[in-house]
Amino acid sequence: MKFAPRFNSMRTVRVAIGKAVGVAVVGMLLASCARRDRAPKHDDSKTDDLAITVPDTARGIVRRVGADPLSRLALFPVPPRTAPPIALSGAMGTELQAAEGLEVMVAGRLTTDISREVSPGGARVFAVQRYVVRAADGVEAHDGVLVSQNGRWYLETAPDMRAPIVGLPTALSSQTGARIFLVGPLTKAAQSFGVLRAK
Repeated sequence: MKFAPRFNSMRTVRVAIGKAVGVAVVGMLLASCARRDRAPKHDDSKTDDLAITVPDTARGIVRRVGADPLSRLALFPVPPRTAPPIALSGAMGTELQAAEGLEVMVAGRLTTDISREVSPGGARVFAVQRYVVRAADGVEAHDGVLVSQNGRWYLETAPDMRAPIVGLPTALSSQTGARIFLVGPLTKAAQSFGVLRAK
């Protein structure tokens, strides 16, 4: 009578178990890799949303530096603050030219570009997407679109947000639809004024 070696069956079982474990481990690794591959996409979308909703901001006085045709607009800190000036760029350039000498708040993106026209040591370039006039020579100022309704004047500072104007300067009465600025409280005659963007 011949007996089959017992170790053959044991080896077969061990090999089967080894293969099953190997398949399970490979499956776990593949699942883990898939999760890691998906994670950056989710994080990137959050980062993009954050960049859109929370732009860079800066506040200062708009001044022109240099001689034409190489002159450039820059934002200088309001005294007594001391900080490096920043060069201004972007689609708001024409309006910011009209805001020269005014204190404004700009929003957009502070780039890594450097402007040598603004400062010998170089100044960071700020790409302006929007801005708001805050003051002129230390006196509060307001800006918005001039609106006329039912014989009264309003300053529209945002969609559906209007503030009544008392004593609109006569020179602005023909500027309905233009973006203007008024220096001083809106409840009194403006100390000074100007047009930032024609109608």
